[in-house]
Amino acid sequence: MNRLLQKIAAAFVCCALLTSCFVPDMYECEIRLTKDGGYGITYIGILTYAPLFSQIVRKEIDDAHAKENIRMFYEQLKREDAFKEVESLGRGRYRVRYELTGRFAGSHQSVTFVTRQNPIFRILTTERGTAEVNGSGQAKLYAKRLVEVGLTSQGLLRIVTDMDVVKTNAQFTRKSQTPGFTMYDWRFRSFADTPPRFVAKLGIDPRTGVPAYSGGAGVNVEPEEDPKK
Repeated sequence: MNRLLQKIAAAFVCCALLTSCFVPDMYECEIRLTKDGGYGITYIGILTYAPLFSQIVRKEIDDAHAKENIRMFYEQLKREDAFKEVESLGRGRYRVRYELTGRFAGSHQSVTFVTRQNPIFRILTTERGTAEVNGSGQAKLYAKRLVEVGLTSQGLLRIVTDMDVVKTNAQFTRKSQTPGFTMYDWRFRSFADTPPRFVAKLGIDPRTGVPAYSGGAGVNVEPEEDPKK
């Protein structure tokens, strides 16, 4: 019963914050995208489970249950193969190294960081032959509530790609040292900053005229629900 009440309390706090349960801080994140549908994600920094952090700060949970929850979320992160390093910093904060690579094999596929249930950003492919990167945007809407419980968010997001970019709100753009690639940077200093937005064209195979990223199953991707259905 105590465990059930504890989970209900955590869910209530998460709903009250109205944002993804994991929030990033003191991080560097790089997303690599290629015309043929290849992608890579590297995140090095801190992830904080906001509901637990809030409960501990507001003294709404006793030490025993706090330790149990800290251990539970630590083990949850460790179970994911993409988390190469996980270190608990206390109060629901974890220093992590996350690395994931794969390849999209068609439209309506996506990869979400941290998870589909706890999105910070999502990469997805569309029927228009584009790849998009979108931040969740919830942190900006409820920045004041997050700051009130003592949470912060500072970091660098970089997208490196050889794709033709259609739209982006990147703050800085420059050529990469890798020929044919360009870097797009966002430097975040608070939850109130505008989330990233990036849209670029995937490549077409000149021999067949079909998307170069189609054919075969994608790796580490989640099927998106077709909006026409």
